[in-house]
This record gives sequence, C-alpha cells and structure tokens, in this order.
Amino acid sequence: MSFASRLLTALVGLALIWYLWPFGGDTEVVKMVEPPPSGHQGRLFTTPLPDDDPPAKKPAPAKAIQAPPTDEAAGPADEDKTAALALEPAQGPKKLKATRFYRVVVRDGGTLETRGDIVITLEGIDAYAADETCKDAKGRKWSCGKSAQVALTRLIRGRAVVCKVPAMGKLSSVTARCTLAGTDLSTWMVAQGWAKPAAPTEPKLAKAADAARKKKIGVWR
Repeated sequence: MSFASRLLTALVGLALIWYLWPFGGDTEVVKMVEPPPSGHQGRLFTTPLPDDDPPAKKPAPAKAIQAPPTDEAAGPADEDKTAALALEPAQGPKKLKATRFYRVVVRDGGTLETRGDIVITLEGIDAYAADETCKDAKGRKWSCGKSAQVALTRLIRGRAVVCKVPAMGKLSSVTARCTLAGTDLSTWMVAQGWAKPAAPTEPKLAKAADAARKKKIGVWR
C-alpha cells in the first residue's frame, strides 16, 4: 500500500471518530447549570429571570403638613376688640374740679346736702350719725352725733362750700374733700374731736386726732 493510500485511510478514520464522538456532529450537548444560591448572592445571570424578584415598591408620597387648626369662632369682630383694647389708653384717676356749692344743709357730722339733691360725704373721716350716742368718761350716754352735726352747722352758717368733685358726669352722691374759707372741713372735724380719721389714716388727720384726744374735747371728753 502506498503512502497516499495510508494517509487517506487515516483521514477517513479520524473523520469517523470525530463524527461519532459525543461532542461532535449534530448531537446537541446539554450543559447543567447549578441553580443560584438562596438570596441570589453571587448570581450568574446578568438579567433577572421572570418572577425572580417582586417589583420594587415605589416610596409612599410624603404627607402634606397641615397647618394647626385655627379658632373659627374668632372672627373680625374679636380682632377689632383686641385692637381697640390695645389702643385704648389706661384710665388714670378721674379729673377733679373745685366746685362751689350754696345753701348747704348739714345732715350729720360728715354729710352735706346741696341744691339738686346732691349728697357730699366728707372724705378721710368716720363721722357719727345724727342720732348716734356716745359714753363719757363716767359711762353716761350723750348725743355725740347731734353735737357733731350742730358743730359743723355753726361752722358753715349758710356760707358756700367748695368741694373737689369729678369734672365729668352728673353728680348725685360723691365723696370729696371740701373747704370753707380755706379751712378743710375733714381736718377741722377731727381736730375738734367730732370725727375720727378713716383708714388708711392720713398723717395730718392722725396728728389732729391725737391733739383732740389730749385736750379731751368733742367725743373724747
């Protein structure tokens, strides 16, 4: 056999071997692929398999921040009232006006009545009522209230009295300091022993009461 024949026979044999070998020819070879471990760690696939992972959840939209509830009952009228209170100036003491009163009637040792039924109570003193009684040093009762009324009546003797009363508004009953020819009636009544200082006691009235007590005049007899 020539060299060419032997070479041809060898090639034919190699072709048959290649054709009949399991990985050659038209025979399909199936390769086994191990499933991915739990949790998909170290996954070999570049794209997820169908139903491999649930679709990612979209983040919930942020809730709108609501403004705190307002008091619907407070309307424009309440706002106007608040503004009015803020603008309203603080009321100070009432303005007094020296007023002259004529034909004064003495009702008791601390009360005057003028025309127009205006009643004036002398300020700063505790006066005795016209029918009030007192006891002297020996315990005997006497009409101190009537005596105080008479003493004030004799001082005034129908003359005009000047009292510091509120400048605004209609007068009907008022407590005021009154003078007669420059003499303060409240101080005079205490100094004569016909009235006592009211609390809180003014220093001038307290001094006048101490002097009357030492002299044992008026109700201090």
